[in-house]
Amino acid sequence: MTQSFKYRFYCCHFVLFLWMTGPGEVMAQESSNLLWTIDGNIRYRFEQWDNANARFYGSEPEMGNPNESILLQRIVAGTTIRVKNNITFSVHLQDSRAFGWSLCNSREPDAFKKHPDNSADPYYIMNPHEEFFEIYDASIRVDGIFHLFSLTVGRQKSAFEDYRVYGPGSWGNTGRWTWDAFRLDIEKPRWSGSIWYGGTKIHDPRMTYLPFTHAEYAGGGIHFQIKPAEILRTDLYFAHKHQGSAAYIRDKQIRRNWAGFRLYQPENFSLKYETLFTYEFGEESNTWRKGSGLFVLLGYQMKTLAWKPCVTLRYTYASGNRPETSQNEEFDPVYGAGDRYYGWMNLLKWSNLDDREVMLEIYPLAQMRIELKYNRFRIPDPEGALIHGNLWLPQGEKLLGDEIDLFAKYDHGDNWQFVTALGYFFMKKGRTPESDYPGNAFLISLQVLYRFKLTLS
Repeated sequence: MTQSFKYRFYCCHFVLFLWMTGPGEVMAQESSNLLWTIDGNIRYRFEQWDNANARFYGSEPEMGNPNESILLQRIVAGTTIRVKNNITFSVHLQDSRAFGWSLCNSREPDAFKKHPDNSADPYYIMNPHEEFFEIYDASIRVDGIFHLFSLTVGRQKSAFEDYRVYGPGSWGNTGRWTWDAFRLDIEKPRWSGSIWYGGTKIHDPRMTYLPFTHAEYAGGGIHFQIKPAEILRTDLYFAHKHQGSAAYIRDKQIRRNWAGFRLYQPENFSLKYETLFTYEFGEESNTWRKGSGLFVLLGYQMKTLAWKPCVTLRYTYASGNRPETSQNEEFDPVYGAGDRYYGWMNLLKWSNLDDREVMLEIYPLAQMRIELKYNRFRIPDPEGALIHGNLWLPQGEKLLGDEIDLFAKYDHGDNWQFVTALGYFFMKKGRTPESDYPGNAFLISLQVLYRFKLTLS
């Protein structure tokens, strides 16, 4: 065991020891100029997969097992210090592990390497489930600058509203998007805005990286929320992405930009509507990129009935690449999250996608939400498209398959959260290199999350 590994190991367990030997939560005196807490969360999730894994579909994947039982563990622990009510220091470690996973780094070290097509080196790693003793956040936030702005510098999360454009990707065990950035925020009664620039970190189980080093992408964004009326909210946003500093990607030529808007109804109204449109433009490796993404929602919640059922119709579109043109039209899904939008099985993302969806939500308890949804997945431009590593569609076919998901979340107080997710994918026209009939796939997830906070002063 190396000295740096030992240091990170003992730091993480010392933080956990403080939490376990102290009270769950102690309130500090309001008059104090210093508020110091040991805080974080512990999450366990069991997943049972059938006929698919995180990289490939079907009973004969190129890597890993097609049927497996995985126990995901994620521990985030550290300290938050608030000084004089306007300066906050936050430092936390994250340890993410996947027990019983056939694609874990010790078994398949090449599973999540990003490298040139003609060479295995150089490379960087984006592991969705494993990251040992990594720095989760390390930032300083100053509020009330000129009685107007807040500034956050360091490792942090930058996510907004529905997570479709800017999301943390927190369903994955490592968390897809973590920023090393400078971020400026302003909050007004009728509008709010954020602007930031930095880089998104890579997820390599073997290494711990300091903030502002080894970024996958460099870039940033601007996000404004406007409240012109009680029944309307408007988001305006711009995003930019170019190559980061990690090995392999730093030698690429990436210049991608997005501009878009979102119109939607506040949550407290019965009528539900939403329209989101994003236009992508830029270039990569001397090829012009031009794509678009669209989301439309219409629904109604019957708040006078028991369990307050809400039914929504949803449509998601993202352009795909057309090989016959000289440009690349495939939409890159910005810095967004997936999961709940395109099926809990994560077989698809907001790219080259035509998704027609029906969702029913009910609220049996004040702290409980259950959703049942049906997705029909089509691929707008299937020629040359590879889905989930090894799926493709025969010429003239666009219908990939259907997915039915059942999701339930229950919050017990401020500390405990319980989640269940089931997904069943009905294969229609998809093929794999090994089979013309790769069959259906199934996933069940059971998750428990515990949040803790120990106030020291």
